[in-house]
Formats: sequence, structure tokens, C-alpha cells
Amino acid sequence: MSRVSGIFFQAVLILTAIAVTAEMQALPAAAQTPGSAAGRKTAPPAGWQGKWMGMYKGQDREGKVAPPGFKVQYPPEPDTIELIDSVTQPWAKARREGTVWDLEDSTLCRPQGTVRKDSSLDFQIAVSPEKMTIIGGRGGGIYLGGSRRIHLNRPHLKNLAYTYLGDWVGHWEGETLVADGVGFNEKTWFTRDRQRHTEALHIVERWRFVANDEWLEMTATVDDRFALTAPFTVTRYYRKLPDHTAPDEGVCLDTPEGRRAWVKLFKQSLDDWDEERKSLGTKE
Repeated sequence: MSRVSGIFFQAVLILTAIAVTAEMQALPAAAQTPGSAAGRKTAPPAGWQGKWMGMYKGQDREGKVAPPGFKVQYPPEPDTIELIDSVTQPWAKARREGTVWDLEDSTLCRPQGTVRKDSSLDFQIAVSPEKMTIIGGRGGGIYLGGSRRIHLNRPHLKNLAYTYLGDWVGHWEGETLVADGVGFNEKTWFTRDRQRHTEALHIVERWRFVANDEWLEMTATVDDRFALTAPFTVTRYYRKLPDHTAPDEGVCLDTPEGRRAWVKLFKQSLDDWDEERKSLGTKE
């Protein structure tokens, strides 16, 4: 190799190293490889992908239906109701008592939100290098559960539009996914007992594999400076379902109970309109 060729080769190596370094620095910390300064993955491990089930109705403070060696901390009902009541501000308790179940519950095909996970219906996790998507679950399949995306490649959006499921960003701390949620509207409840929150709701979830990677553990810390006097924490477990498990569609109103409820509301609206016409002295 001539001296000129050697200098050219060294220059190419230097330029390549600079380009690679610049590209790594441009990546968000959550997207850098294990060899980077952040020491985090570019994508979730393959085991996250699939269908999961949380058997909440059988869980209690003794860890029933949790994997061996683990305990369920404050399952959805009734202990979570008692827990949240203990840190709820007086005005929020009054708002709860003023909540009309038939008009404000998720049986109207509204998403239940990310805290009110009090059923045993399944959900699915889809993964990619840029985000994790949690589909369905939350007490009623895709209709009540919606589709929640945890973005791994960006910060929270500016000028948030407040929604049922909020804006979620995540990063990796070793093998644990840390998800941060803000931007929630006020239309969901913490539990079936109508416990309310405000748009200041802030949730931090920590997801990890436990018990020989057969279960997912999710610990959520929930705060709302306007509705709560202090944050509360819940811990739940999810067992992976076989790949061939069919999803529960969860058509929230396509049930005998749902149809009867809508007929009742419809008849009531007709009666109310009839009374209003009479009060106005009109016949139509």
C-alpha cells in the first residue's frame, strides 16, 4: 500500500467513525443499543409480543393468582377502592357521589382508561423499535380498551390534546420498561365505584418479566395533585396466553343487558321530549 493510499484509508476510517458517533448521539436515549452510554435496548425483547391475561377477580393482598414468591399489591376491588378513598380530596369524593352511572360509565362504549383494569379480559402487546402498543383489554376488548401506544423514540407531545388513554412515552432501565403517561381527560374512573380524577393525572408504570419469564409484573404509581392528597400504587400480574387464543371482541352494547339499557334511555328521552312539548303548548 502506498503512502497516499494509506492516508486515504485512514481518512475514510475517521470519517466513518465520526458518522457512526453522530448517528448514535442523534438517537433518543431509549433507542440506543446496550453498548451505548445509556445501556438500553433498541426494541423490546421478543417475549413481550403476544396475548396476556390478568385474572384480577381472584387476586388479593395475600398474592392469590400471583406467581410463586410474588404478591399482588392492592388488586382492583375492593381493596383498591379503600386505598384510593384514603387519599381522595373531599371535592373529588363529592364529584364521585354526583356521578350518574348509567350516563357516565364505559357501557356507553367509552374506553375505561389505564387505571381501571378490573376485569379478566385479555389484551395483546405488539412491539416495534419505536413503540409498544397495548390493544384491547381494560375490561371490554378493543371497544373499551382502545389501543394504547407507548412511544420509545420521543418525549411527551407539546400542547397535549386530553384523551381517554393519554400520551405515553417509555424507556428501558435494564430489562424493565418504564412508561410515563400524561394528557388524560376527566371522563374515566379509577375503579367501578366512580372514583374520579382530573386532567392533572400522571401515571408511571414499570413492566418486567418475573417468575422465569412466565409472568409480566406491572407496578403503577398514580398521582393527581388536584384530586389526590398523595399518590397510590398498584401491582398486578399478567400471564401469557397461547398464540392461538382468539381475542375477545368485547362489543360493549351488543348484549341483552346493553340493548335493554339503551331501550330504557331511548323511551325516557321520548317521554322527556313529550313533556317539554306539552309545557311549550306545541303538538309536534
